[in-house]
Amino acid sequence: MMALAVTAISAAMLFCPAISLVPIASTIARKKCRGRRCAAVSLATCRQEAHAGDPMLTPIPADRYHEADLPKVFAYPHCYEPHPIARLAADELKEQLVTIALHLDSETSDDTIGKMMGVLVVRYCGDNNDRRLGYLKAHSGTMARSSGTSSFPGDFGRDFFCPPLYDRFEEGGFYARGEQELNEMTKLVERLEHDPQRKKRSDELAAVRESCESRLSAYRKHSKEMQKERRSIRQQKRPHLNEEEFCVVDEKLKQEGAAIQREMKQLKSQIKQEIQEAESAVRDIEKRLEDLKDERRKKSGHLQDELFDRYVFLNILGETQSLLPMFADTPLERPPSGAGDCAAPKLFQHAFAKGYEPVAMAEFWWGKSPANEVRRHDLYYPACRGKCQPILGHMLRGMDVEANPMDDVSKSESDLEILYEDEYCVVVDKPEGMLSAPGRNQFFSVHSIVKEKYPHATGPLLVHRLDQSTSGLLLIAKDKDTHKALAAQFIDRSIQKRYIALLNGELAKNNTKGRISLPLAPDYINRPMQMVSQEGKPAQTIYEVMEVVDGLTRVHLYPVTGRTHQLRVHAAHIQGLDCPIVGDDIYGRRDDRFSRLCLHAEYLQFTHPVTQKRMTFTAPTPF
Repeated sequence: MMALAVTAISAAMLFCPAISLVPIASTIARKKCRGRRCAAVSLATCRQEAHAGDPMLTPIPADRYHEADLPKVFAYPHCYEPHPIARLAADELKEQLVTIALHLDSETSDDTIGKMMGVLVVRYCGDNNDRRLGYLKAHSGTMARSSGTSSFPGDFGRDFFCPPLYDRFEEGGFYARGEQELNEMTKLVERLEHDPQRKKRSDELAAVRESCESRLSAYRKHSKEMQKERRSIRQQKRPHLNEEEFCVVDEKLKQEGAAIQREMKQLKSQIKQEIQEAESAVRDIEKRLEDLKDERRKKSGHLQDELFDRYVFLNILGETQSLLPMFADTPLERPPSGAGDCAAPKLFQHAFAKGYEPVAMAEFWWGKSPANEVRRHDLYYPACRGKCQPILGHMLRGMDVEANPMDDVSKSESDLEILYEDEYCVVVDKPEGMLSAPGRNQFFSVHSIVKEKYPHATGPLLVHRLDQSTSGLLLIAKDKDTHKALAAQFIDRSIQKRYIALLNGELAKNNTKGRISLPLAPDYINRPMQMVSQEGKPAQTIYEVMEVVDGLTRVHLYPVTGRTHQLRVHAAHIQGLDCPIVGDDIYGRRDDRFSRLCLHAEYLQFTHPVTQKRMTFTAPTPF
């Protein structure tokens, strides 16, 4: 029977008034680790026996929750705050992961990238057909097995986490066989690429071309010299010969020139043949190499398609669908790499296969962040959109799921304060939560308000934008010429902007000001997130610390460039300030002390495109 080794969970961590969770203190007797073995007393014997038919299900004792406090509908998976019952399950998993780390610490390094972990709280029927609550656990990605065992030690392997939808590492499976064939083809490609005969033929071709070019160049030079000599003879003979005698000399010179042209033609033909023979020897080798690469490419594509067909997803209605049709209508038209291997699909697949009813979910990052992304250890994240949205769209069909909260219009026209207006431009103070421009599913925005208020205005209107979660000063042009003039000031950076932000953490005392230079690119798998990438666009931010109080740092931010989410990524990324902005639910965490993202565009200065006066505006900081 599986024994889940866990460390003590404090009563404070387990108690949550929102669902009246009953605090239970766990006592753990740990023995000193010897080598890779570490013994630990389980949380409670009855808990670890789980559900007799499913060792992956961890029951939640009935005295740790009240049914009335459980969620009535399932949270929208791509934008939600985990319910306390899901946090309870996640906290237990985190404690278990600490124990797992004790087993793995001798095999891992500081460079090991972490994983997204997930829990799914479900209802299931107990032995007496009574409805009980439990939870499942899963991790993102795949973990290769050695000798048929999981990369996790002992019972923390296949009987702990929900399995992948298809085990590509299954010994003797089609994917393992296909990968072996591809590996053999890759080895053959590498052998051909480094074949001494290939280099020899290539060098011979280069030598032939060089020799031919040299011979042709020499003969052209000879031809020009002979032509020059014939011209000189004509000039010398003409004054001393009569017409008939000169015609005889001229005819002879013409025949000499024609002979040289024939020799040039023969030389070119000979050179062409020599080069073709040398190219033919190289072409035979290169064609074999390209044919092999093409065959490998096709075989890889077929193998990938067959793998996609093996990923068959269930839903609560009993419907099934594979990956390829799910992604047919997406911009990529094909599943991205790793689709179906995230934690959420594994959790739902196991739940539906066992007949469980999903109640609540929580996913959190565990371990080191990838260098180009912002993933912070122990923070909760929603399901990704690029890989999971098409999949979960099918898997959650038939369930009562909350609407996307980002589509909820909680602001009205009266929330948009106009600070300045003339016949050319407008300056407004945008509230947090209001879109700058219409979104895919939400039309209401600053743009829609301005368009209605000024029906005769022309052009794009918005000179720049602010994130929906960011508040502050926004500049609007009423006509195309004004928009063009103001946009030019953004391009030449003559417009001055200043943001104020509250950071979740304290910067070092000697780190009071500086410049952050981290290029940014869209994270197409996790829209709307941005990631640090050397292939992205340059992004620079100047920062200045204003004050540090109670673990929070108030800073002024001056964006030199204007990339999407630039200030948020530069604040949160480990190579930036390494302190996410308070309330940033994309790159940091929500904060109960604040109901918003603490980022505000408080200062704006520009030159009026008509009067040429320098205009300065400020908006009070709302946090």
